[in-house]
Formats: sequence, C-alpha cells, structure tokens
Amino acid sequence: MKISLPKFTALLLLFTTAFAAANPPDAKLKFVDGGVEIDADSVGKFTLEYPEMLGEGRKPIHKLIDKKLALASAALSYEGGLQLDLRVEAGVLKAKFSETPADIKDVAWGLFVPIAFNQGGSWKAGDKTGAFPKEKPASPHLYQGNSDNLEISNYEGKSLALKVPAYSFVEVTDNREWHWAIFHVRFTTPFAPDRKEMSFTATTHESAAKAAPLVDSLGQSAREDWPGKVKDIKELAADVEADKSYYANLTPPPVGPYGGLLGSKEKLGLKSTGFFHLEKKGERWLLADPAGDAFFHLGLCSAQPSEDYTLVKGRESSYEWLPPHDGEFATAWRDGNSVSFHLVNMIRKFGEPIDSARYTTRMIERMRKWGFNSSGAFTGGGLETRKALNYPGTEHLQLGVEALPGIGQVWDPFDEKTRAKIEESLAKSLPERADDPLIIGYFITNEPIYENIQHVVPSLKASEHACKRRFVQLLEQKYKSPAAFNTAWKTSIKAFDELGEMVVPVETATAKTDVQEYVCIFLEEYFRLVSENFRKHDTHHLLLGSRLMPGTINDEQLCLIMGKYVDVMSFNYYTNAMDTGFLRRIHGWCGRPIMLSEFYWSAAKESGLTGGREVATQQERGLAYRNYVEQAAATGLVVGIEWFTLNDQAVTGRWFQGYDGERANTGVLSVADRPWKAALAEMMATNYEIYKVLLGQRPPFQWDDPRFNVTH
Repeated sequence: MKISLPKFTALLLLFTTAFAAANPPDAKLKFVDGGVEIDADSVGKFTLEYPEMLGEGRKPIHKLIDKKLALASAALSYEGGLQLDLRVEAGVLKAKFSETPADIKDVAWGLFVPIAFNQGGSWKAGDKTGAFPKEKPASPHLYQGNSDNLEISNYEGKSLALKVPAYSFVEVTDNREWHWAIFHVRFTTPFAPDRKEMSFTATTHESAAKAAPLVDSLGQSAREDWPGKVKDIKELAADVEADKSYYANLTPPPVGPYGGLLGSKEKLGLKSTGFFHLEKKGERWLLADPAGDAFFHLGLCSAQPSEDYTLVKGRESSYEWLPPHDGEFATAWRDGNSVSFHLVNMIRKFGEPIDSARYTTRMIERMRKWGFNSSGAFTGGGLETRKALNYPGTEHLQLGVEALPGIGQVWDPFDEKTRAKIEESLAKSLPERADDPLIIGYFITNEPIYENIQHVVPSLKASEHACKRRFVQLLEQKYKSPAAFNTAWKTSIKAFDELGEMVVPVETATAKTDVQEYVCIFLEEYFRLVSENFRKHDTHHLLLGSRLMPGTINDEQLCLIMGKYVDVMSFNYYTNAMDTGFLRRIHGWCGRPIMLSEFYWSAAKESGLTGGREVATQQERGLAYRNYVEQAAATGLVVGIEWFTLNDQAVTGRWFQGYDGERANTGVLSVADRPWKAALAEMMATNYEIYKVLLGQRPPFQWDDPRFNVTH
C-alpha cells in the first residue's frame, strides 16, 4: 500500500492503547511476510515484526502459523485459536484480537534498526539518551526500562519519534554481540484478555540544526580518519605513479594458461578436457582447469562496479559534493539516482571516462598480481575483455522464476508454469556459452532458505500453489482415510480436500516425520528439474550448488539429496574459526567437494565504514583471510573460495538496498581506488603458496588469535 508521504514525515506503527488522532498523518505502509513495512523516506525502511505472544516468565507461546496478507489488511492465526486482524485506516494501524487464550501475559513487538545508525545516530527513551555505538560496546544492552516513548535519530538528524503505551518495557540492543551487525528494539507490553483492540503510531521529523555531511567529496566518511585516507583530490593523480611502482614489485608465481599450477597436469596425473572439471586423487579433491592444471579457485566477488554505487536521491545533504550528471562524470552515474564515488575517483585519477574494457583489463591485471586467479559471483559485465585476457570465473543460472512466499529464493518445483519457465530460460541462456572454457561453473541461486519448506508449505493454499497440492496428495496416499489421518495428526477433517485451503497444524511427532518425507520429495524434484535442464543444454560446466548459508547446509537430508544432482556444494561460510570438522561432516553427507563461496572481514577503524564481521586493522583482515583459506585448502575437501568483494561498499550503502544498504569495508580496494596494502600483503602470502598447502607440502597458516581457533 502506498499513500502520499510528506518529505520528512512518515507513520511508523508502534504499540499503543486507546490511540486517537483527529488528523492522522500520511504514511507508506504495506504488509509483507515478516511484518508491516514502513517506508520512512530517507530515514529508511523498517519492518515492525508481527507480534509474539508470551506466557509465564515471558516464554513464547502460541506460535504464529498463518498469514493472509492484503493491500491494507492482514489476518494472522496463532496456535491455540488466537486470531489477530490488522488493518490500516487513514494511516493508522489498528489491531483487533479475538479467540484470545487466557495464558497470554504479554505481547512483544520487534523492530530492527540498521547498523548505519552508528554513523552519528542516537536514541532517546524517556529521559535517557545515548549514541548508537560506533564499535561493539562492552554490554549489548543499550537501554532497558519502562518508557512511553522512544526516538531514533540518524546521522542527518532525521528521527522516528515512537509513542508506546504506558507500562511497556523497552529494550534497545546491539546485536554485534551475537555476530550480527544490526540494532534491535523490542517492546513488551502486559496483555489483558479484555483488551481486544489496539492501535499503533509514530512520527518522523527533522532536526532544525543542519547536520554536517557524512560523506566527503571523495566518497569517504567525512567524520572518521584512518591511515591512508585521501586528503585531497591531487593525491589521486599522484597515486598513478605510486600504483605503477606497487604493482611492478609484486611477483606472483608463474601459472598455466588458465591460471592453474604450472606443470601439475603431468605431476598429478590430471586430465586435459578443455573445461574446468573435478578429479579425486586419494582422499583429496582437485579442481582442474581446461589445460589440466590443478586450479584452486581464488575468486573475488563483484569484480565489476556494483556494490560501490549508492542511492543519493532524497538525501543529498549527506554529501559534501555530488558530481554533475553530465560531462566528465556522466559514466559514474546509473539511472540518475545512484552514483559510484569509486568510479568518480577513477575518472579523476586517470583523466578519462569509465570504459568497460579498460576497467576490466585494469582490474584483472591487479587481481592476477595479488594472486587471485578468477572472478567470483555477481561479477557480470566485462565478458569480452575477460575472454580476451583468458580470465576464468563463476556464473549464475538465469532461471527467471519467482520464489514461494516465506521461503527466500526457493520456487515451486511442482508448478507447471515454473517448470516451463526454467526450461525456457536455460534453453535460451546456456547454449551460447556452453563451449566457453573460462566458465568454472554455475551457481543455482544465492542463500535459499530450504529449511523453511517444512514450515511454509503446510500453510499455503492448494488453489494457489502446486506444492501444497502435492503435499495433500502425499498425505492422502499414505493414510487412505480421513480417520486414520486424524488419529496420526490430531486433527478432525472429514475429507482430504479440506487440507488444501487450511493451515495444516504440524504438531505431533508423526506429523513432523511426514513433513520431512514431503520435504525430501520437494527437494528431489527441485534439484532434478534444475540438473536435468542444465545438463540438457550444457554438458561441459560444473553445477556449483546454491551458495547455502550455515543454518541451511547443516542438514543431512538436504546434503544427501543435493549431492546427487550438483557437482560442488557451495557454502557462504561467514566464520572466524574454520571448523574443519564441520566441513568434513558436510562432505560426508553429500559426497561432493565444497566451495566456500562468500566471506570477508572489515576493519571499521581503518576504513571509515561500518558493518560486517569486524577486526581491528587491515592487517588483521589479511591474517583472518590466511587462517580461513589455508585451513580450508588443507582439508582436501575445498576446491575454492570467493572473497566478497573487489571494491568497498559505499559509505551510505549499496544502491539496490535503498537507504538501508550494506556499507562495510568488504573490498580489497577503497573508494579512492587505493589497495588495502596491509590486508593484501597477508592475502598474497596465501595466494602465492596455496598449492603448497593444498598438496600438503607445508602446514596451513594458523593465526594465534583465540577467536580464530577451533578445538576438535
């Protein structure tokens, strides 16, 4: 739902009792899977999570089991029969409870606040105030207490003033304590069974005092200082000569025509197939390049301009200076709303507009000097130049299908339109590059939440989703009669058709076993569909899996099934300590080699950026890399890694996430096109000698920092 919104005024829904407004403010509100999304213009987008019911001791009870979402309303169903109807009327969210169980003692609502609020942002609750801390504080609890108001202000001085009911217990926490770069607000309010209706509101406003810009004229933080920060535009031109000397003094080891270990084909008895392929020598998995040389994939994600673009429209006051849209800086803009200061600085530095071929050539030359032998996920453009320079990389399948609601990046494998679309998309996109020797392989998707299949499918409608129809079919085939099903599942249906449109409660042990059986069928069909269509149109390249997250891949059933259909299990493994025992367990389940397809560390103090898995210095970023990559390679199970990313993210966040984008020191290059030399020096120590570690010629590097050690 979109309603007109004054430039700096928005409505945020917060828990109040007996709220009334003669002239309620306008708002941009819409119901989404996770809660009520509030678009507060340049302050950002926030999601008020659907409420949690608490019993004695504030323990969660009556889990949310179904959501029916419309444009201006939502109907929520909880275990125990509780119904909650939410409706937006004149910019106010009204909540009405019915069929309320007597054991509910409190209602809790949560709201996440982006880590970017630590760039000069603050909070106020009652008469208490504080800054969102730049670094992780000694205690994660920034505020705990009873208050009827909370105000959240960002670095521009724009605020969300939240009105909460009397007796509410307000908590503001810094979730970096639990390795998640985000802040969280939680409101817990006593609940009485006779309180059937509630309303929610809050307003946004701007401070009268003009805030100092957050971003300087070079795209760096204007409020922070660190070693190597560019002080003047003239330094960029001077960097040209400094770069020549720096790169000339880097001497990576000689490599084969595709970047693999020179001479290893004969020494290790590897095959030359003309394409990247896998071979197993004893207990060690090896990736071989088209020439037959051993190739440990050392990739950089987003090795083209992407993460460095930022949305500036609507928050122009955040910047000391913005380049004009036309003239010399025209090639640094995209769609007129987002700009890359990284590209602006390269235009200044080299005195020429951005040209894709020159950009790609320059970056590949640098990556090779640093010992990175390939590009990683999300790299996209520069294809012809990469071919001319014989530089390999990974790709993503172009499937063109929509995800199921509540299961990110997971689509319905039983839906005929989806099946046809996948076949059509792969038939169109794969053949033209099926003989390209530079493609290492294809990822299926990025960070799918396969573990949510079991929770979401029973709540869907068979009239809308084929996967629900297949679920009901399984139950009918297994139990034959409604009576037998009712006994096993503790339900009271009269016909199996009833299951199609209802939220099927999965509460008994038998029910949970049946759902796992269904998930097995779902996953088999999902991966078979992709694999068969992929291999129909491309017989040469590897299928690299789905770039899973740790909570997803730690599932024996999933790994067993995926292992039958993919060549490599890709895994976005963000961790300090490399748990090689965990990797061995995953390999034991799937029987496939592993690619660690995304990770990084950031140094906030030495970059002016915020967020991510932080260490103290740029050198520590490199030491963390060495520890991670060498210990992974030494297992004999990992065939490659992908560092995220080539370039740092923007100070005001990456463009495609609006005003709340990630803004971390992810890159090996700064926004000023300066290499993070202290980090790269350590990275090169690993990249240059990775095959000595891979082949057991020397032990892997072990950083003597307890955070980066695992005891087996």
